[in-house]
Amino acid sequence: MRGLVFEGAGEVLVVDGLPEPRIEAATDALVAVEAAGLCGSDLHPYLGAEPAGIGVVPGHEAVGRVLEVGAQVTAYRPGDRVLVPFSTSCSACEACRRGVTARCSRGQLFGWGPPEAPQRGLDGAQAERLRVPLADSTLVAVPDHLDEPTAVLCTDNLPTAWEAVERTGLAPGAAASVVGLGAVGLCAIAAARARGAQRIIAVDPVADRRERALQLGADVALSPEAATDTAPVTCVVEAAGTPAAQSLAVGMTAPGGTCSVIAVQTTQRFAVTAIEAYDRNLTLAFGRASVRRTLPAVLAALRTGGLASPAGVCVTHPDVPLVEGPEAYRRFAAREPGVVKMLLRP
Repeated sequence: MRGLVFEGAGEVLVVDGLPEPRIEAATDALVAVEAAGLCGSDLHPYLGAEPAGIGVVPGHEAVGRVLEVGAQVTAYRPGDRVLVPFSTSCSACEACRRGVTARCSRGQLFGWGPPEAPQRGLDGAQAERLRVPLADSTLVAVPDHLDEPTAVLCTDNLPTAWEAVERTGLAPGAAASVVGLGAVGLCAIAAARARGAQRIIAVDPVADRRERALQLGADVALSPEAATDTAPVTCVVEAAGTPAAQSLAVGMTAPGGTCSVIAVQTTQRFAVTAIEAYDRNLTLAFGRASVRRTLPAVLAALRTGGLASPAGVCVTHPDVPLVEGPEAYRRFAAREPGVVKMLLRP
C-alpha cells in the first residue's frame, strides 16, 4: 500500500509497500480512501510543536468506500460511501452518553501516535486504505446530496466550527468574532451566519484568508493589529491555536461573554490570567469538538439549506495527488497565499 508516513519534525515521506491494513477486531471496517484532508492539526507534529510518534500514517479526515467489515459490524457493508470523523467513538461509554464523543474512553485519534509508548498509534487517512475501529459508531454514511469537498469538511472542520460557535451561546441577532481563518475559522464564519449572527468580525494576518471570510459572509475582515481597536462582542471563536491569537480573542470578548477556544493548543498556560477572567466575568470554553455528536445537526442544516457549504471558498486545492503530499505539507506550513485546504487523493 502507498501512503504518507510521519518521520519527525519537517519530514513526511511517500512510502510504497506499507503493510496493508486488516480487520483486527470484529468491530473494525476497512475503507478505501477517495479523498483525505490536510488539516491544520496535522501541522503541529510536522512543525515540532507537538510530540508525536514516528512511522505513523498521518491524516484524520477521510471520505471513502467500505471494502470489508468485521463480523460485528451491522450498519455498513462493502461498497457503502462513508465519512470518517477524526476520532473513533463507541457511543456506549459515559463520555459518549453525555455527548462528549471526542473523549470516548475507547476512542483513538487517526493519524497520530504517542511519542513514547509501546503502541505506534492508529494509522491515518493519508494513504490508499484505512482501518476504522468501532465502525458502527464512528462512520457516517455520505448523504446523496453532499459533494465530496463538503463531505471531507464534515469529517472535522465544519462540525468543529459549528460546535465552536454553539459553545459561545450565540443568539440570533448577536455579533460574533472569529480569530484565525484557516479551514475551521472560515467554516466558523459560515456557521455563525447560519446560526443567526447579525454582524461577524473576521481576523487573520493573511490578506487572502480575510478576503475569503468576506466571501463567506463576514461583515468586516481585519488584521490582528487592527482588530485590537474593535468593540468587544459576547461571542468569540479562537481558531488559530497560538498564544497571540488566544490573547487577542480573549481581549475581543466583552464582559460576560464567552470565548470558545476550538484550536488545538500546544502551550502549557492559558493566555489569560485568572484575575482577568474573573474581573470581566468571562466564560472560557476549551477542548476538542465532539464531531460524531455534532455531525447530524450539521448534515441536517446542509440538507435544508440553513447552512451554506463553505467548501467552494475554503477548499482551495481539491485534487492533490498523494505522491505530492510532502510538498503539500511544505506549502501548507508556509501559509502560502491561496492555500487553505488541500485534499489528497491516492
